[in-house]
Amino acid sequence: SWTPIVVFWQIPLAESSKHLTTFITPYGRYCFNKLPFGISSAPEYFQRCMMEILAGQEGVLCHIDDIIIFGKNKKEHDDRLHAALKKIQAAGVTLNGEKCEFNKSQLLFLGHIVNQEGISADPSKTSAILKMKQPTTLTELRRFMGMVNQLGKFTPHLSELAQPLRELLSTKNVWIWGAPQEKAFQDIKDELVKPAILAIYHPDAPTKISSDASAFGLGAVLLQYSGDTWRPVAYASRFMSETEQRYSQIEKEALGIVWACDKFKDYWCVLGKHISLETDHKPLVPLLGKTSLANLPPRILRFRLRLSRFQYDISHVPGKLLYTADTLSRAPVTHVLKEREEVEMESFVQAIISFLPANDTKLQEYRQGQVEDDIYSQIIQWYQSEWPDRGSVSSVIQPYWTVRTELSYINGLLLFRNRIVIPKSLQRMTLQKIHQGHQGISKCYERVLTAVWWPGVFKDLEAFVRTCPQCCQTTPLTSEPLLSTCRPLSLKGSVYLVAVDYFSRFIEVKQMAFTTATKVITALKSIFSRYGIPEVLMSDNGPQFACSEMKDFATQYQFTHVTSSPLYPQSNGLAERSVRTVKALLKDAEDPYLALLAYRATPLPWCHFSPAELLMGRKIRTDVPQTNNQFRPEWPFLDQFERAEEKHKRKQKENFDKRKKARPLSPLERGTPVWVNLQNRQVPGTVTESADTPRSYHVDIPLGP
Repeated sequence: SWTPIVVFWQIPLAESSKHLTTFITPYGRYCFNKLPFGISSAPEYFQRCMMEILAGQEGVLCHIDDIIIFGKNKKEHDDRLHAALKKIQAAGVTLNGEKCEFNKSQLLFLGHIVNQEGISADPSKTSAILKMKQPTTLTELRRFMGMVNQLGKFTPHLSELAQPLRELLSTKNVWIWGAPQEKAFQDIKDELVKPAILAIYHPDAPTKISSDASAFGLGAVLLQYSGDTWRPVAYASRFMSETEQRYSQIEKEALGIVWACDKFKDYWCVLGKHISLETDHKPLVPLLGKTSLANLPPRILRFRLRLSRFQYDISHVPGKLLYTADTLSRAPVTHVLKEREEVEMESFVQAIISFLPANDTKLQEYRQGQVEDDIYSQIIQWYQSEWPDRGSVSSVIQPYWTVRTELSYINGLLLFRNRIVIPKSLQRMTLQKIHQGHQGISKCYERVLTAVWWPGVFKDLEAFVRTCPQCCQTTPLTSEPLLSTCRPLSLKGSVYLVAVDYFSRFIEVKQMAFTTATKVITALKSIFSRYGIPEVLMSDNGPQFACSEMKDFATQYQFTHVTSSPLYPQSNGLAERSVRTVKALLKDAEDPYLALLAYRATPLPWCHFSPAELLMGRKIRTDVPQTNNQFRPEWPFLDQFERAEEKHKRKQKENFDKRKKARPLSPLERGTPVWVNLQNRQVPGTVTESADTPRSYHVDIPLGP
């Protein structure tokens, strides 16, 4: 019996196919030059190549990488052996000397013992059953009987054999393990490994593997669909090493699946064709299924990579339906994982730990912080044993329960995927280090994604960056989206008092000898007497407007008074634009009154109605000749105007938001530190409360020069 060394890697890939095998590593992108594992067509292609090489050879059977040569006597055997070796040598195939056996009267081939008497079952397939220790508690007996009931449909004798054991399950009887029970236990084990129970492996039959893990052992069964039911082909179980027993439960379950696939890989339906995997640990299904490799904890990632050579799907099956695998995992035979594979796993994990962006001193600080944190200590304890149900977990730990399958505990360090879980006491210090250099939120996000985690880390990071004193002082002001206007009068106090109606854009100008509050209020009363009292009056924060007299005036005349932000006239934009218009009229026109009349009579370009038409319902007479019927009172089509006005405002808003790259800003909370632009210098302040006007706050700033 021979086995070619590294099987598929002896077949070169075509140049056009190499790029299809590209994979990413921390050191760059690489592709295979030889046929790798994991290609769905690889087993069939390799089988065809071997059949072409050995075509015409008598006494030679080949199944993928297992070759057997037989003869009636030694001479015939040796002749066939030399002929086959010459063909293999000519084809350039390398054989694995450690797996070659010559001149044997008995061989293990494709999971069966082949000798001169015929074909028999491989003892290793049944050792997990034969070496099972007797139950010592009622719980262990129930598990064993569950497996018996599951396999009992393949033989009519199990129910009779199990009667002495079934009597112990009754609450009326006392637990006494006597000779009848011992005999029944041994007879049942002998019955379970008979050919009537074990199915003969068939390469084309649907195949699945059920595996389970207990606190100290692994169990698995290989099943194939025969007739109208699933029948066992082979059993396996083993103890876990001390290192493996410290794994979390989800890691133990993943280890059980990977070990079972490796254990049964000699059945080429496992390695070369599609198989189904069953587990009673539901959170494991997405981790070994569709979850991105970048989002896997280190050990789960290694298990997933080891499974990549298999074509499989994985599904969840309730534990009560996995009697056989569950029972085997709780009664494993004395066999521990090979030291090489255990060292490989730990080396892989250590390699990931070494890439963490922290030195040994800092890692030790995080370890100590996690141990001293009550929440993290509890999480570590649950990780090493078993997580409770969600309903029994406090609200503080709920965010961790949600991602429990992505947590791992390696080298005394709690990790989320491959990121360090930061305890509460070290979170602010960590944010300070991430924000060193005062980079923006997006770049700090990228640093977090590769380094640290705790529930709400991105929200905390954003708040930290937005409230950073140095960043707030040096970052340019961000414009917010333009607010739509309503229909109050807007005022501007100067040598002339300018008022503009938001609805019609009709401007009133009144020359002021004095700009005291009393004089301004008198002028406003005069305007209101002609056009009516507005619902809302918007003005700047001049002393004549921000005073008690103006407040009493607003109360008496029953209108709402809104002021713009101090030192930020853009917030009263229409009034500011009207001021510029009036300045131009007063400065450049020979007769400013005719110029003002012309403005009021000129149609607005976006709606084709003049301010006078919108305010009075008629056109006004100017020095420009017009027919008399144009002065007939006629209210503009309001529906048409409102649609045009809405479109105009929307376009203004879009242009402003685009030009200023405006975006909504989060409301400021009480106590938030801010910088205030005051007379061409920045002054630190603290938000005390929200103001009545939109996007405005009362800020406490220190007194002094």
